[in-house]
Amino acid sequence: MLIDALRRRVARQGAQPLLTYYDGRDGSRIELSALTFANWVDKTANLIVDLGHEDGEPIDIALAATHPAHWVTLAWVAAAWQRGCPVNPGISGADLLVVGPGDRSQAAVTVACSLHPLGLGFPVAPEGAVDYREAMAQPDAHDLSPLGESTVWAGEPAPHTTPRDSRVLLLDPPAGWSTVAGSLVAPVLGSGSTVVAVGVTADRAAEIAAAERALLA
Repeated sequence: MLIDALRRRVARQGAQPLLTYYDGRDGSRIELSALTFANWVDKTANLIVDLGHEDGEPIDIALAATHPAHWVTLAWVAAAWQRGCPVNPGISGADLLVVGPGDRSQAAVTVACSLHPLGLGFPVAPEGAVDYREAMAQPDAHDLSPLGESTVWAGEPAPHTTPRDSRVLLLDPPAGWSTVAGSLVAPVLGSGSTVVAVGVTADRAAEIAAAERALLA
């Protein structure tokens, strides 16, 4: 579903924006084209392999519960599916756990993500965790698991998502499948794009919508 559609999107509209993320807390803005996002997905998928995680085994992406529509979160979701791994968002028990800054949870293998706008790591890696910046050293060669793509979210098949061709602004989206579907899956299946803004005022949101020519969801 998602991974095949992303490859088609890259071939068709690789340079066009796919995800734009505003963080009102630090004033940052980062925009990823379909090609750039796909490269991060490939790097993350190759990191999963490098960490020794078996294809098809669940990954606890706690980021999906704490930072639902951050571009790093969405890259992890897509990468997990690329390796045939079901995504458990904040559900403990998986051998591989992906956390954000300040989350000291641990699993057999824990990857900590600084959520730096440019994907940079922590000044000092959290104790007992792999810094997500290790993904930057991974090749961006596309490698789909022999098991095929997973479409499992929180123990269930991902619900059908209607493709979207428009550019939409999401404000402080909540945790859950609806945010993953609306911010990533729907625009990839169509030819749309998503702007995410967190921690901004109503006036700033209106400015962003106008500047990005995005419809407020």
